[in-house]
Amino acid sequence: MHAKLINPKASGKKAYNNQGSAAQALNYLTHEARQNGQEAHFFDGQREALDREFVLAALDNNVKGLRASEANFYSLVLSPSPEELAHIGGGDEAKLQAYTREVMAAYAANFRLKDGGAVGKEDLVWGAIIHQERTHRGTDPAVKEGEAKTGQPRPGLQAHIHVVVSARDRSQRVTLNPGGRVSRFSLRDWQEEARVQFERQFQYQGPAPKRKEAPAVSAPNPKRNARIAERVEQLNRQADPSQRLEAERVQRIAQARGYDPIFYDRLRRLEDRARQGQPLDNAYHLLATGREEPARSGTGHQVRQALHSLHQVLRANRGPEHVITEDIGEPRRRGQWEAEL
Repeated sequence: MHAKLINPKASGKKAYNNQGSAAQALNYLTHEARQNGQEAHFFDGQREALDREFVLAALDNNVKGLRASEANFYSLVLSPSPEELAHIGGGDEAKLQAYTREVMAAYAANFRLKDGGAVGKEDLVWGAIIHQERTHRGTDPAVKEGEAKTGQPRPGLQAHIHVVVSARDRSQRVTLNPGGRVSRFSLRDWQEEARVQFERQFQYQGPAPKRKEAPAVSAPNPKRNARIAERVEQLNRQADPSQRLEAERVQRIAQARGYDPIFYDRLRRLEDRARQGQPLDNAYHLLATGREEPARSGTGHQVRQALHSLHQVLRANRGPEHVITEDIGEPRRRGQWEAEL
């Protein structure tokens, strides 16, 4: 399973241009149905058989608070492998829809608000469509070797899902940017969750994901270790006594990761939680792997949804005059986008 965030600047400038209306993107996504003489049907978190106009209105009317230069929506692609498609009986649309809804729930849960609140699946505005075909591109090896022509359908099972999701939450108070800072939305964590969700949902045992060989553990950096110890000491003063961290253990995790930026993003996440009086469950696991907790079937979403429900109650108690506009994620540096599949 491959989950991708499309960068309009790198691929599909016209089809996926997201700085205005979603009309152009939705037009492109209906091309398969039109070519086959069929009516295109979209779906979202609750409904099926949505037409293009319904999805367009939902997306284009959910842009309050965005500047002209900001993205109005984001395009995602979920692509099962031929083996995964065969496991669920080919391009079974009912199963692919159910899977997409779970992945979008994980997408929402992956965002981290500044105030520690959660984003729930019901806060998203999105529409998706299933394509059963893919065509060869000029860069495909088969085309370069003369075995296929550009635009010719690729053989075998090719079903995949295109999702167009608003850059604003349903209340139009929060901007949700999946291409922003890792500390606000980890694209890699969401992609991994999409893979694991397929295996869990359909009892599929896929091949072990290919991983880069672990780099050699770097030598201890006394200056960085001293700073980490200071930060852990500060964090411990704010955390519950039962959840205080051992500076030496945190330093070992940092050293094993080569003191990379991702480690520091995760440490900042824990510091934010300590300041807000939130629990630091599985802190070492989070620092080392980026996961909120060790993988346990079905529990992650339940916990996140419970946190979201609590946040909604707190928000309601603040009264109608309390309005927050918040941007989750800031523009990344060059080269940090994921390429189109």
